[in-house]
Amino acid sequence: MEQEKDWYRILEIPDNSNEQEIKAAYRKLVKKYHPDTHARDKNNTEKFNDISEAYRILGNTEKRREYDKRRNQDQNPENSGNTGKEQKRAKEAPDFDFQNMNKNFEEFFGFHPETKDITREDKVKMNKNPLDTTEMFERFMGIKR
Repeated sequence: MEQEKDWYRILEIPDNSNEQEIKAAYRKLVKKYHPDTHARDKNNTEKFNDISEAYRILGNTEKRREYDKRRNQDQNPENSGNTGKEQKRAKEAPDFDFQNMNKNFEEFFGFHPETKDITREDKVKMNKNPLDTTEMFERFMGIKR
């Protein structure tokens, strides 16, 4: 994912600037980097475009709020991506023990993977090999016997 530009740094203002400070910084920088004053300098044109975009975002209260929210999530990676339902799901999810895969396999499939001993009959259909996927394959492929 592409890193979003720091619009505050582009306008050369602190994060807690008010609307008047944002507008004043924008006007000062627009005069300095306007393409009409530096027609042949491509860097100034790019800088001017960045300044205009920064003001478009920070000058609009709603867009600024959204930008600040994304920015805070990027700065606090432990919060990003896990909001609302996802945090609740993560808390409710059972712990998975990667150190003891046999136990996890046995708990999920109902038999021990090495000894083939059935430990949970409710998980395994009797009279069938628990590793046999023939029935599932035939249903998926539409094969009728």
